[in-house]
Amino acid sequence: MKQTGIFEGHAEVLYNYGRFGWTRNYGKTWHGGIDIVGLDSDKIRMPYYDGKKITGTVTRARIVTNRADKTWEWGWYVCVQLDAGQTPDTVNFLYFCHCAKLLVSVGQKISSGDALGIMGNTGNAAGGYKHCHFEVRATATGTGVDPTAYAGISNAVGVYGTAGDGQTEQISETPTGKTMQCLMIGPLDSAAAAKCDALADRLALASVGRYATLPGADACKVKCVGAVSNGDAVSFYQLAEAEGWTKDNKYLARYVG
Repeated sequence: MKQTGIFEGHAEVLYNYGRFGWTRNYGKTWHGGIDIVGLDSDKIRMPYYDGKKITGTVTRARIVTNRADKTWEWGWYVCVQLDAGQTPDTVNFLYFCHCAKLLVSVGQKISSGDALGIMGNTGNAAGGYKHCHFEVRATATGTGVDPTAYAGISNAVGVYGTAGDGQTEQISETPTGKTMQCLMIGPLDSAAAAKCDALADRLALASVGRYATLPGADACKVKCVGAVSNGDAVSFYQLAEAEGWTKDNKYLARYVG
């Protein structure tokens, strides 16, 4: 299989870089990386830079249990320090987090395509599902910068990879008519949440266990919908578009069928 970013085959972006979202602190925490799921392979691999092979050295391969150190949230993770002079940007460190198992050790030389770990949900992994939080930094103690050139895929929710014809496939936040969908909408204030509730009631989703509200303050309601048909998903998408929630990154679709 052809490598798509940090995985071989198809990969799904569930939570993109640079947003404030509901997975942390009711929408008040900035996301410094990109959350990627390997759909065809669970092996996390050293990426390419805009298609170019890059190399580096493993400087961290560990788990941190001391919660005074914020990297405890990453669970088992690998840090690769890039060899100098390979790319035109300021990035020097790549982080691959929430691994179930590590496949490399500190001091090991790494190049694009090498397996680094197995996708997991260790640490404080958002959502509880297996994925890799991929983050790039200029300094080891800095903050995450845009990982797009290294992730090998767009910084947008969707499914990426190569089809049989070699063309890139993408499922965007706009429903495509191909699959069942799970949705997360929020955080919403009470008035906006009531509009979601009314639509769910009209579609009779709560009575069949396909609509729920995550616990939180009245001004920070998050609605979970699914799995639902494309027809029902389109209804929620149209509501989100009309209310401006899509522009505010308050609407997330995950494709499940």
